[in-house]
Amino acid sequence: MTYHALARKYRPSTFEEMVGQEHVTGTLRAALRNGKLSHAYLFSGPRGCGKTTVARLLAKALNCAVGAADLPCGVCDSCKGIAAGTWLDVLEIDAASHTGVDNIRELRDMAQYSPTKGQCRVFIIDEVHMLSKGAFNALLKILEEPPARVFFFFATTEPNRIPRTILSRCQRFDFRLLTRDELTARLEEIVATEGMTIDPGALRLVVSQAEGSMRDAQSLLDQVLAACEGAVTEQAVVDLFGLVQSDLFRELNDAILTHDAAAALRIADRVAGAGQSLDDFAAQLVGNLRNLMLLRIDPALAAGISLPEEQISVLRGQAEGFAAQDLLVLLERATRGFERIHRSTQPRVVLEALLVELALLESRVLLSDLVRRLDALGVVGAPATGGGNPRSAGKSTPSRSAPATGGAHTTSGHAAARVSAAPAPPRVAEAIGPEDLPTVSAGGEVFQAAAACTVSGWAGFIEAMLATSPGIAACLMEGIPAERDDRIALTYPVEKEFQLQRLRQDLALLETEARTHLGRKLVLELVDGDHQARTDHREDLRRAVAPTENEALDNERRKDATLDSLVDLIDGEAIPDAEREDWLRRPGGDSAS
Repeated sequence: MTYHALARKYRPSTFEEMVGQEHVTGTLRAALRNGKLSHAYLFSGPRGCGKTTVARLLAKALNCAVGAADLPCGVCDSCKGIAAGTWLDVLEIDAASHTGVDNIRELRDMAQYSPTKGQCRVFIIDEVHMLSKGAFNALLKILEEPPARVFFFFATTEPNRIPRTILSRCQRFDFRLLTRDELTARLEEIVATEGMTIDPGALRLVVSQAEGSMRDAQSLLDQVLAACEGAVTEQAVVDLFGLVQSDLFRELNDAILTHDAAAALRIADRVAGAGQSLDDFAAQLVGNLRNLMLLRIDPALAAGISLPEEQISVLRGQAEGFAAQDLLVLLERATRGFERIHRSTQPRVVLEALLVELALLESRVLLSDLVRRLDALGVVGAPATGGGNPRSAGKSTPSRSAPATGGAHTTSGHAAARVSAAPAPPRVAEAIGPEDLPTVSAGGEVFQAAAACTVSGWAGFIEAMLATSPGIAACLMEGIPAERDDRIALTYPVEKEFQLQRLRQDLALLETEARTHLGRKLVLELVDGDHQARTDHREDLRRAVAPTENEALDNERRKDATLDSLVDLIDGEAIPDAEREDWLRRPGGDSAS
């Protein structure tokens, strides 16, 4: 007798047998009972979640002459014919192999004829997004005005590729992936019906590999049952699918916690030596770090982890040794490493490099947290003694559980040494004062030019204009403000006449914004001025509006003496965000940033 795959044998034959799509089947059954079924539906969602099955059930319900409106009997000629794919009034088309205009024109011509045997003519188009643009255009008219008793059911995994003109003519239902509990319950029923037994651990692995797809779960179970003559064990599933034992990841977690790169490399050798897929191992590594992150943030999230309770208990203990921000970094590195391994011609080398990187990754600590720690120890601000590089001072083993949440980083292993202070980064130049600037003429009166910081609110005014009118703000930055009484004269040298004329075109807007932000009126003039003073002013304004990383750090150091002492103590420097990850990978890249 011909063997039928489990995915075909246990395909739902009624709406009640559908698992996990109640939000779809409930609405459709209500529409059938009330006679309000639309002529066109689009079923979208991941693979193997029941889209085509629901379309067939609708076709049965529309043509069944025995059962209730929403309960096809499954035994009449039409129900049996539709299930077997031989009923003439129900045509199922694979759009991947029928993409052209001629195919759709043929379908459109068939739709004009009355049903031959059944009550309705139904067209089911699977993977409808594969149709060509011309084929979609050929569908438009018949979708908008279909003949009586003609229905169209479309299924797709990529609804974003379907033209909006088609979407607007259909009712759309989005199918979801199934939960672990839903998959597990259904597979247990199938195993019992087949007269087989399977260990809970083995069933868990099958469900995990299915990733929410019922068809994938049934196909994997079919493979497992065929490979095992007796009871299906967890080890049998591991061997069959080339999975990695969970014990191996627990060893790897310990290696990362203790910074043992040699142990991490030995694990890579064991995986490669066993002939297991390095690509799959890297994917499972990402899942392992994700599990640690969930348990570290909230142990109650263990419900979202597909592992036995005893393994979750071990992982919970390991998660306590990590800081949440460290797990985020590890997860990000592992994800990026998986992508490199997936497309690499030397996956073993890339995997080994990834595991060493994870094992040697230093813990992240906020400078503010380090300040508090050193302050408690009496280190920050203490007289400097001795010499040498702070990185060479007695290191302690970095802890993965250092409390930090982002921002500027340093490692926790260089905190307690008293070292001579390195030269501080250069301070921001002092703002030029009124006595250093020339006098300028504006509107027949004499004003004294001023730097941005000596005109109250000027830098804030420039920032506001940058947000709303960047072009005007750029022209404003070329002029020097000078103030007297309730007016501000903005003066420009002759070579900046273009900027001045540009501002005069929007003078009404400028005066309104100036009164709003400064409470004063602007006077625009062209003058001959000191070019050096103008250059100094523009640089001073740039520092106020858009400081560099070093300038921002210097500003914070002037406000906080403790931070100033700490940066001197550890020879810290500001690093741009775009360069930070590359800098951290360099040998010795462990100073504050």
